[in-house]
Amino acid sequence: MFQLLISRYGSRLRDFWYGAQKKAKKTARDRGLQGWNDVAVWRDFKPIYISEDIWPRYLEHVMSERFTRHSQSSAGNRNRLIHGLVTTHTGGSIPFVAHVKRMVRLI
Repeated sequence: MFQLLISRYGSRLRDFWYGAQKKAKKTARDRGLQGWNDVAVWRDFKPIYISEDIWPRYLEHVMSERFTRHSQSSAGNRNRLIHGLVTTHTGGSIPFVAHVKRMVRLI
């Protein structure tokens, strides 16, 4: 049952935590703090809708070696060059036919 919930609502949960992280970063940046993109700096800017005991646990997760390694690997995969072009899921914001023609030219 838990796996079903994760598979169905996992992206929403990711979006929720990404939004909370983004809000904390923005607050730190708006206050003019140096290194506002660093987890240690925005640790004190917990969004009001997250409880006091959960926020530090989330930050520990974000700072963990496993999370960092996975994040860097994913970023590298998103920015990988294939046939001289950066790969994207949609092929960019061009019509599908134009994308196919461009890919045929590269082959």
